[in-house]
Amino acid sequence: MKDRDTVMTTIEHPLLVLTPRPWKWLGVLAIGLILAFGGWLMITDPDNDTRQWMGWSCLVFFGLVAVVAIIQLIPGSSRVVVTTRGLYQTAMYRRRFFAWTDIERFGVAEWTQWHGPFRQRHRLVGIRFKAGSGVRKRWPRASLLSEGLGGYHGALPDNYGHRHLELADLLNGYLEATRKG
Repeated sequence: MKDRDTVMTTIEHPLLVLTPRPWKWLGVLAIGLILAFGGWLMITDPDNDTRQWMGWSCLVFFGLVAVVAIIQLIPGSSRVVVTTRGLYQTAMYRRRFFAWTDIERFGVAEWTQWHGPFRQRHRLVGIRFKAGSGVRKRWPRASLLSEGLGGYHGALPDNYGHRHLELADLLNGYLEATRKG
């Protein structure tokens, strides 16, 4: 805990700040609001007495989706800040620090998921941590699950407007620069 407090109080100048694209979250917000409104219409329909639970389910679930989208649109709620000491990853105002000394490399984590007859390919910028790093010790089960799923111990939640491989190469460049300097 002492090391984390030291990192948080030290003034660092960002080398790179990555923020999510607002258009994606505006689309999620629009869909959430439309479907929540559909749930409200189901609740208020006088002919639909037997299926009101469906309306309430839609209203609550898609209302929460809209709230998450609004939070993601607030500046500073979600971003990655690259500094000389490492990465600060913020998602939904929850901030994590990953030191360059704990990171082995970045890459593209890919996996395929089947939804009935449809195949969906997932891609994220993956983070592989070194064997003795504190991150792997702090979250051993999550690290193993993530490694089994996509080949990396962790991942960034967004690609921040970059192609996945392009962003991984950019972050690997910062990683190599800190090892040399």
